[in-house]
Amino acid sequence: MKKSAAVAVPFTALCLYVGVWTTGLFNACYREFEDDRPPAPRQNWTKRHDQSPGTHRDDLRVWVRAGHNYSRVTKLFYNRLPKCGSRAMKVLIAQLQEKNHFKFFSAANLHAKALHGEDLLRFAQMMDKLPTPSIYEKHTYFIDFPLMAAKQPLYINLVRDPIERRVSAYYYLRYGRHGNEFADILKLRRTEEQRNQTLDYCVANNLRECSASEPNSFILTQYFCGQSTICTKPSQVAVEVAKENIRRHYAVVGVLEEFSSFLKVLEVVMPQFFRGAVTEWEHIESSQVPYQKTRNKIPPSKKTIQILKQRLSLDYQVYDFIRERFHIQKKQLGIKD
Repeated sequence: MKKSAAVAVPFTALCLYVGVWTTGLFNACYREFEDDRPPAPRQNWTKRHDQSPGTHRDDLRVWVRAGHNYSRVTKLFYNRLPKCGSRAMKVLIAQLQEKNHFKFFSAANLHAKALHGEDLLRFAQMMDKLPTPSIYEKHTYFIDFPLMAAKQPLYINLVRDPIERRVSAYYYLRYGRHGNEFADILKLRRTEEQRNQTLDYCVANNLRECSASEPNSFILTQYFCGQSTICTKPSQVAVEVAKENIRRHYAVVGVLEEFSSFLKVLEVVMPQFFRGAVTEWEHIESSQVPYQKTRNKIPPSKKTIQILKQRLSLDYQVYDFIRERFHIQKKQLGIKD
């Protein structure tokens, strides 16, 4: 017993030392963005009409840095959500890289959203070594780079109404999008009968793909919550972690329904990357939009929408938070739709 006690004391001291050191490292990594940040605006939080009313208040801090100034930022990470206009954004960023003199990198593996162990460490190290200025894009959940001794890049993202995103994803996995040969590969993953099942049928019969426990029921929350264990299952804690990551690490999170405003905000806050984005999009929009649309998309019934609002309730909390934050950001910048 005496020997165990003798070992326990130094081990406890070591744990305290490591805790203090990592906390100091964490704070140092974010000091550049937070030291001169103004007090966070406090807003009345209005829940969705289909949720129980209350007087809940939420911190809708908009700016990672004071003065709306991101002009010195040299590295952006666009951890893009599927079926949220990200392909259009990829085309646009690729067009802007030569004009604005930055590098644009795309992930080779688009489907590894969750990274673990050595894969996560290697990815963080790769990001850390990218040349600057640069933008990197990948379908992946939020990554806390300082936990792997890497510098945190500034994040941007674009989201979409959860039901609209769900409808688009459902039919995309059956028919692909216009002008996309990948649709032929998708056909091999389902029988003809399965492909012809509408979203209404899938929801009404509570098939696995449309159930409340299906991963897509909180995919938006997961993308902003991150790679930790707490983010792997639907919970209110995951929602709050997602919101805090948005407050702390995302310069801009736009909504697809206001895409032109999203580009205007990006132009103002990060001209070194997005100068001329609105004009460039006007030039390429007509040639891009028809090929970004999902084939054979059938609008859901009112009953399906009602059920999905309940099943996607966590994602709606995060989406509503993002949308209200984005509206505050536009107002502060004097940007109109």
